[in-house]
Amino acid sequence: MVVLHVKWTTSSPSPSPSPEAEFLHECAATAAVADVAAALAGTAGLQARVLSLCRRLRERCADAPAAYGELERALSEAEAYASKVQVRHNKFLSPRALREHIKNIEKAAANTLEVSLGALCLQHSKSDEKHDTIQLWWAGKELAMDKKLSDYIGTNDKTKIVVRLSLPNDA
Repeated sequence: MVVLHVKWTTSSPSPSPSPEAEFLHECAATAAVADVAAALAGTAGLQARVLSLCRRLRERCADAPAAYGELERALSEAEAYASKVQVRHNKFLSPRALREHIKNIEKAAANTLEVSLGALCLQHSKSDEKHDTIQLWWAGKELAMDKKLSDYIGTNDKTKIVVRLSLPNDA
């Protein structure tokens, strides 16, 4: 399996620069670039969603942090899992685990804050599903979506490469 060290920047309308996010992904060298790009974009979207939920809920709960033990634990676990520090420890992000952390955060927020998820504006937005303008870059070249990964890196399955993922501005 080829290990992809994915680097990407969250796109936000705010004037301040957004931090770069990173994660590790594993795939076959013979995988289609389009399939890999879609999987990477999905994981990146989930990672961004987890970190955004954590940031928004921490801001909301900044007044009385002692009263939010269950929520604080869920936020800490999710932030640690979605952190780019995982790359240093060679830990891969799982979309399934990211979705589970999102569910845990939403459940803890609803229990702790005693309001509906809709009132917290935590619901999943459909913009996370847009993957039609994804670009994947490696070695200064954009990878063509109609080719296979092996066309660029060869057939060696014990390869680790660093790729840059460019997502659409509204994702």
